[in-house]
Amino acid sequence: MLIVPVNIKVSAQQSIQNKPKESVVAYEVEGMNDVIVKKDIPYLKSSDSALKMDIYYPPRFDFKRKIPAIVFVFGYTNEGQLKTAKHQLRTWSPYTSWCRVVAASEMAAIVYETINPENDLKSLIQYINSNTDNLNIDVNRMGAYSCSANTPTEMAYILNDPDCIFKCAVVYYGVFLTKGFKHITTIDTLSQNMGFVTPRLSESASWNKKVPIMIVHAGKDFVPHTNESLTSFVNEAIVQNIPITLMIHSDGVHAFDINTDNESTRQIIKNTLEFWKFYLE
Repeated sequence: MLIVPVNIKVSAQQSIQNKPKESVVAYEVEGMNDVIVKKDIPYLKSSDSALKMDIYYPPRFDFKRKIPAIVFVFGYTNEGQLKTAKHQLRTWSPYTSWCRVVAASEMAAIVYETINPENDLKSLIQYINSNTDNLNIDVNRMGAYSCSANTPTEMAYILNDPDCIFKCAVVYYGVFLTKGFKHITTIDTLSQNMGFVTPRLSESASWNKKVPIMIVHAGKDFVPHTNESLTSFVNEAIVQNIPITLMIHSDGVHAFDINTDNESTRQIIKNTLEFWKFYLE
């Protein structure tokens, strides 16, 4: 669903013809068009502005109880999002459709603005933790999702911070910045051009081992060095006994949840929802 360091010529060709349809996740859940959305909730204020988040709640939610929540973690700054995706990610149809799927599956879904991805994720979590009653979010049942170049921000928080609030996490076609990853300078160059951040993972011996992680690899991923980064990470995770679940979508491309519309994709998304629910019971 995301952002890749290549020029996608198809998009240019489409613009010459008809305006392309909005990209949405290749999965439907009953009630996803009836979810409740609370928009523009300020979670971090400064003297002249505020960063905002949107929360998607299940249809007919009565706001009399707290429910699990999934945070869609962003590693792109607002400026980088607009430069690369031409949208704020929190309002981009791949993410809004994902949020609707999550909310229709009886969990809340959270998307947000960010200027400093590492710090803003922590500020977002602090705000949710301090306003759990008003937001109807159970902070003891929170999970995470990231994909593509957003993954370093998610993984750095989960694996480097022993006080990480997430009880489980999902990664689709992500980039993993382990200490031994030999292409890390190339990723840094891409990040400067595209507007995402590249927080490093700490030494693997110190990684947080409390958070189960589901990783889905796109077998036909064309993004440079994604495969090598995953191999490096999985090797370290096995040595350190990190609780990972690895799935290979053999015919999936980068952003398969949007671009590979087939039964394998739908089964993986179904498994993803089940993974979150299992660990957030």
